[in-house]
Amino acid sequence: MTKIKNKIKCKKDDKDIEISEINITKDMLCPKHLLEAEKEFLLMGGIFPQGGMEESRHYLTILATKILNCSYDDLVEKLSGSEFLEVTNQVKGLFDGLGLEALVSKILEKQS
Repeated sequence: MTKIKNKIKCKKDDKDIEISEINITKDMLCPKHLLEAEKEFLLMGGIFPQGGMEESRHYLTILATKILNCSYDDLVEKLSGSEFLEVTNQVKGLFDGLGLEALVSKILEKQS
């Protein structure tokens, strides 16, 4: 959980709220968030090495905005640098192990 100095406006149950803590968990993630974030990232010209989109802070930020239902500008302008890193690391943590599984799969394919 990340406590933040400047509150961020979000929507929850179609109501505007302000949050002062961010705690992103796997339970909050859904396919729609992933697909919308990927599309927005690519439309904004996001580039990444093969299989490395989940390493991009830009992509992680977009995904956080989808999960929290807040604006991109609020997230990048109101957080301090350390708060931003904590939040994007929370999102990155949702992918822990997935990148390793993909890497192992590619290595095994090449050995066949």
